[in-house]
Amino acid sequence: MVLIGATNDGFSFPTDYDEYAPTYAWARWAVPWVVSPLARIAGALPADAAVLEIGCGTGNYIRALAESRSELVYAGFDLSEAMLHEARSRGSKVTLVHGDASKEFPFPNHRFAFTFAVDVIHHIEDLSRFFSEAHRVLVPGGHLVIVTDSEDTLNRRSLTAFFPEILAIERNRYPTIARLHREADRAGLRLDSEEQAVGRIPLDGEFLGKLQAKCSSAMRLMTTEQHAAGMARVRAAGARGEQWLSCYDVLHYVRPD
Repeated sequence: MVLIGATNDGFSFPTDYDEYAPTYAWARWAVPWVVSPLARIAGALPADAAVLEIGCGTGNYIRALAESRSELVYAGFDLSEAMLHEARSRGSKVTLVHGDASKEFPFPNHRFAFTFAVDVIHHIEDLSRFFSEAHRVLVPGGHLVIVTDSEDTLNRRSLTAFFPEILAIERNRYPTIARLHREADRAGLRLDSEEQAVGRIPLDGEFLGKLQAKCSSAMRLMTTEQHAAGMARVRAAGARGEQWLSCYDVLHYVRPD
């Protein structure tokens, strides 16, 4: 399944997530600094509330929430059947279905108290439709969280420090935070909070292996030579005792009562 990430200048970056699914399942995980703001919201929900991950991929984050509050109802959907296959193979109480986050979400009106999307919004061509659908499936008072990147986090993170060619790619792929706020407001969603989720990862052999396998989709858009040069920089930083800096923007919207 080839997903097209829309860009600010009209150019598109294709990513074949069906082909990438086994590598993604091995190389990516739910990092605690992203789980934490999601878990804060899930932790305040009543016992019968339903939670949805939009573009769930291999299900890392929705499964992490399900493990922390098992009494809630959990669902996720994704465009890639191969990614869903990887998610289902891990076993969990999460209902996983096929669906396109750029089109109508495969769920009825007012179904969820909490919806979220982690590193998905840059794949969405029709942001207006996305936010409208998120509003539709939320109950009044429900929450939408978008985990994404801004100019600040793109500049700070180790991914673009060690692989500088990625910065231009990511600037083109990600919609600005201001644009996301405008689209959410048009859809009737109110901004509740905005924060950054930051953490560090040891540059050990396991993580180096994941970088070598191009665990970030943006790394798959680089040349072989650019990737090799970046890996050399990472290994040198690891030898100096440095760690990998991971940072994201976390946008929390609420559907008014």
